Amino acid sequence: MKRHIRLNRVSEIKRMQGKLEHDGLPRLQMTLLVALTGLAGFTASYLLLHTGFVVMWSRYLLSFGIAYLIFLVLLWVWLRSSSDDYADIGDLTNMIPSPADSGKTAMHYSGHGGDFGGGGASSAFDAPDDGGAVGEVVGEAAGGVAQAEEFAIPLIAIIFLLSLLLSTFFMVYSAPVLFAELLVDSVLSASLYHRLRGLETRYWLETAIRRTVWPFLLSALTVSALAWVVSLYMPGVHSIGDIIFNSR
Repeated sequence: MKRHIRLNRVSEIKRMQGKLEHDGLPRLQMTLLVALTGLAGFTASYLLLHTGFVVMWSRYLLSFGIAYLIFLVLLWVWLRSSSDDYADIGDLTNMIPSPADSGKTAMHYSGHGGDFGGGGASSAFDAPDDGGAVGEVVGEAAGGVAQAEEFAIPLIAIIFLLSLLLSTFFMVYSAPVLFAELLVDSVLSASLYHRLRGLETRYWLETAIRRTVWPFLLSALTVSALAWVVSLYMPGVHSIGDIIFNSR
């Protein structure tokens, strides 16, 4: 009985995915949701910065958290506005156990640099030459550090943008499956609530978090780590956006 329920849910998700891809534009809709989420995150970071929250890495973590909450709200709005159009999931009675079977069947989803060699008067004549050599070495080292910083600035900007683009691509690409699962679990939960009160079922929010939390978390950790590195080497910079625009 438990296996029968799993198979029905999977088949309904696949059928709903095909209907979404045929009748709607799920990837375009997800692109809009992700764009609104990004706008919310940037707005949150901007407001936090102008209220005195200048520590980049913690501000970006908080901004990603706020953006993720906004994203979940946007998913809820999408679900509320689209569930009526796709509510005909079919006969779900075969996915709902009878009261007699509820007790035995559960819904499961699946040195350091000094030299002691010289002495006396000769050391006085050698000192200018040694000082010039040391100065040359220091100058070359400083030039190497400057070149490294010039290279690091566009590298940080590239990693920052690449992290956001990869997470966005994943969300847009997997949009049909995510939307299909949300619709099926939403309708199924409502059906089970009216048929068998108290039976534990998967709510749409659980599906949404399970499907979307990792791209957001990885992007948040990557961007926060970059912000921490930037704050170490460029203390006066309070936004990675400044690095991106200044590196062009």
